[in-house]
Amino acid sequence: MSYSSKSYKEAKSSKSCTPDSPFNFSTVYTMDNQPENQNQISIYERDQQDGTLNFISTVATGGSGFQLQFDPATDPAPLRPQQDPLASTGSIIVAGSETQKCLLAVNAGSNTVSMFKFKIGAAPDELTLVGTFATGGTIPVSITERNGLVYVLNAGGNGSIMGFNLVPFTCQLFPFDASTSTELSQTVPDGGGGILTATPTQIGFTPENNILVTIKQTNGGGPDFENQTGSLNVYEVNQNDGTIGSLIQTSLSREGFGTLPFSFTFDDSGNLLLIELAGIEGSFDRGVVSVMANIDSNPPLLTSEAESGATATCWIEYNPLTSCIYTTNNGSRSISSFYLNEDSEVELVSNDLGGGLDAPTDMIQSSDSKYLYALSTGAQTEDLQPLIYVYEMTGDCGLKQVQVIADGLDDEATRSADGGVVNGYVGLALF
Repeated sequence: MSYSSKSYKEAKSSKSCTPDSPFNFSTVYTMDNQPENQNQISIYERDQQDGTLNFISTVATGGSGFQLQFDPATDPAPLRPQQDPLASTGSIIVAGSETQKCLLAVNAGSNTVSMFKFKIGAAPDELTLVGTFATGGTIPVSITERNGLVYVLNAGGNGSIMGFNLVPFTCQLFPFDASTSTELSQTVPDGGGGILTATPTQIGFTPENNILVTIKQTNGGGPDFENQTGSLNVYEVNQNDGTIGSLIQTSLSREGFGTLPFSFTFDDSGNLLLIELAGIEGSFDRGVVSVMANIDSNPPLLTSEAESGATATCWIEYNPLTSCIYTTNNGSRSISSFYLNEDSEVELVSNDLGGGLDAPTDMIQSSDSKYLYALSTGAQTEDLQPLIYVYEMTGDCGLKQVQVIADGLDDEATRSADGGVVNGYVGLALF
């Protein structure tokens, strides 16, 4: 690595971390995304000392899952829908107050969000379904929450955002007049279109409490990456009532090549860390991590970027203790790691971590930034078995495998035993 041990130690000491859960248990959740009102969540108790998971039970969401359809005539990669069913991140999240937590999950096939309530001190699997709430659009794929404001990103049609007030003590959602179009230039049919069409991918808050949406392709979508540039849409949020105002800015441009922006997070300085699936030169095999400053301004400033050295790089996690960035590479069966120095310069450390996990998608880290959890969809393995991989994150931006667990994750043969469609597992949330 090119960074010195001194700079690494200084960076590490300057970072702060959130202590692990002060409550008497920690849990991890994922979702099987099954259709016909069979969507359910798998619940795992997490050992806070060694990071390992123990499957406890499942709970029904009361809604239907979904999969974006692969169309070989318009999509450039031979993806099975189960390999990346919703082409998104943030499909299941934990929200709420210090004394009452809520679990939210999308039902992309029934256009609702399910809300669960669990009380601190109760058993880890003691979840109560509060209800399902209409998202005001079709194919909801991503959720975000901050300070009791919840926003859901719908991928169907022209794309839309629906806003809710969250009452943490009851885990009720109350919609407000905050729906706005994400201003796509292509209509995505309710049937799902293609997995790499112009669907929006993630919704989240910016450092200034505005809303950021990533859109993979804004020029119609299709197999030709040239001039198929995606966008970053930043919407102003009224901090008094949560309503969404004007589009502050739409940006992301690389002359001659597309980029396909996918997922994002922020570092301690408020810089945007963005995954661009198609890379610097529009290649599906050359994903990129980009660092951008001033995302709430127009235009934001690109400060640094580094290629992942892998295929279909889509999901991202940033470790504030080590200044390391991790990405899952859906097509390369791997995890890449990067180091972000104090000058906000990013460099690739490794593109071959993860131990051969198959078609990985979502990741999430423990609140103490010690452990990383990655969902392997298993869509390309012989037994089509999903798995959750558990890793200890090391100070040199490495990963030490701790556990691989299949319990609670039905393989495709089990899920299709009744002749139904198998949509594929999506999402990871941690409490």
